[in-house]
Formats: sequence, C-alpha cells, structure tokens
Amino acid sequence: MYVNYFDRESKLEDENKTIGIILCQDKSESVVRYTLPENNDQIFASKYLTVLPSEKDFIKIIEN
Repeated sequence: MYVNYFDRESKLEDENKTIGIILCQDKSESVVRYTLPENNDQIFASKYLTVLPSEKDFIKIIEN
C-alpha cells in the first residue's frame, strides 16, 4: 500500500517504480492474495529465516 501511495503522490515522472520490502515473521497466503493486485508481476512474497537452521534441519530442507 505504501509503495503504491508513494508512486502516485511523490514519485517524479522520470523515476522508476518504487521497490518495497516488507519484513514479517510469517507469510499469510490469504493476506498476500488479497493485498496484492491481481495483475501483479513485480511484487513477490516469500518467507525468509532470520537465523540459519542447524545442519541436520538444513539437510532435511534440501532433501524435500
């Protein structure tokens, strides 16, 4: 929402579209689905870990 607001109200015409990053503890598929526009091709949602998993957990992630 903030990125769209900035692009509409503050961005200069010769500037590229704004890039935004939102950091969240969890990713909710329903929030992503209804927050992003349907024709979205530049906004991506993913889940990132803030700490590395243990070696054992990392091997399980790779195997899956």
